[in-house]
Order: sequence, then C-alpha cells, then structure tokens
Amino acid sequence: MDRRNVLIAMVSLPLISPIAGALAQSAGAPRGAVNAAKPTLTTIGAAINKAGRQRMLSQRMAKAYAQMGLGLLPDRAFKIMNDSIALFDAHQNELASFAPTAEIARTYSELSGAWKTFRDLLATAPNPDSGAQVQEQNEIVLRIANRGAGELERHAGTTIGRLVNVSGRQRMLSQRIAKFFMFREWGLPKAVDGELNAARAEFRTALHTLRIDPETSEDIRTQLGLAETQWLFFDNAVEASLKSKADLIRRQNVANSSERILEVFETVTGMYEKLAA
Repeated sequence: MDRRNVLIAMVSLPLISPIAGALAQSAGAPRGAVNAAKPTLTTIGAAINKAGRQRMLSQRMAKAYAQMGLGLLPDRAFKIMNDSIALFDAHQNELASFAPTAEIARTYSELSGAWKTFRDLLATAPNPDSGAQVQEQNEIVLRIANRGAGELERHAGTTIGRLVNVSGRQRMLSQRIAKFFMFREWGLPKAVDGELNAARAEFRTALHTLRIDPETSEDIRTQLGLAETQWLFFDNAVEASLKSKADLIRRQNVANSSERILEVFETVTGMYEKLAA
C-alpha cells in the first residue's frame, strides 16, 4: 500500500500518541477514543476552545506535512498528521452543530469546504508541488477558523471568553512558527521570514498579556512559566536557523519543543475554559 493510501486508511484510527491523548481528553473523549465518542458542545467556553484548536490544527498539519517532506522524524510527523486530521473532523462536526447564530453557521459551512480541499492535499505524498499548495491552502483554513473563533468570542461577550481565545491562539502560533521553520528548511521558494517573525512577536506579546491579566490565577501563571521556559529554547533554535541552515539536532529541537509548548497551552486554555463555565 502506498503512503497516500496508508494515510487515508489511518484517518479513522483512534488517537494514541501522548499529545493526541491530551487533545482527546480536553475534547471530552476518553484517552485514545476521539472517533469512538462524539462529545457535544454545551458551553460557549468549550466552543471557543475547540474553535481555537481548529486554528492550531491547520498549522500543525501543515507543519507535519513539511516535516515529512524534509524527512525529519517522518514516522512521528505522520502520526501527528493523522491525529490532527481526525480531531479536526470531529471538531468541525461539533462546531457546525453548535453554531449559535446564522453568521457563525455560515462560517463553519465555509470552513467545511476549505477543509475538504486541504484534507485532500494532505493525503498526497509530500513533494515541492504539493507542498506549495499546502502552503496556500493551510492559510485559507486558518483564516476561516480564526474568524469562527473570533465570532464565538464576541458572542460570549466576556473577559474569560477573550482569554480562552488568546490562550488558544498561542497553540496555533507555536505550530505556525514551527510550520514556517519546516517549510523554510524544506527549501520551498515562498518567502516566510516576515510571517515567521510576526508570529514570534505575537507569541511573546500574548504571553505577557496572559501573565499580567487579573483573571489569570496563580496556577495558570505557573503553567505559563513552563511555557516560557519551552519558548526560550524553541525561539533560540528558530532564531539561529534564520542565520544559517539548521542542522539535524536543531531541526529536531524545533519539532519537539513546538509540541511541548502546544501541550502546555492545551492545559492553560482548558484552565481558562473552566473559569468561563
């Protein structure tokens, strides 16, 4: 069976990796059983969290695709891809069903079409031509998913809803930065340095915003401290790559630390979501 068919066949498998398990639990499903259970959204905080996670997944899948094209930890990247595809599918169905206004329903209908195109691209073997298409389509999916998260935040109309969205966006930025890094290392012609640096700057600013917000508890600040430690390690590796092509160790550091930051912000966003309940 070729790699494309393997990917299609594996989309329906349960999530079993540590990060996939964490995502499954925060989605309301038992560990390793995202496809076996179909949790229903019941709160606006949970909807904002999952809408924000769709943003992150758009970037995580593109990162994993470029990572496979680069030949960097390809089996792990392949698993990340499958986990993310399954979770995006599950969240898309939930969010479309939950949509509390006609405007939000239209957004998730539009996202469904863009997602289908992106999903089909992800099922192709990584090569420069398909990579260039993934570079374009992931941005379309991200833009619509971000709009949905913003619409849900405005519908909530609360400070905590805003914090759930800002924290959730940090997950996306961790993957977006790593995605740009991987595409740059892969050598595709589209320039990404400006967007990469903009994402880095936004991450730093939002980290500070969350730390000083009066609604942020000491427990959340402790988690943000862990995120900051990982961020320094991650950002240093990215910064060095802008000066010279990264070696294997630095590439692995970016791949691994982006996942660690994601895990921390999954926890942080879940903590803010509980405050919103």
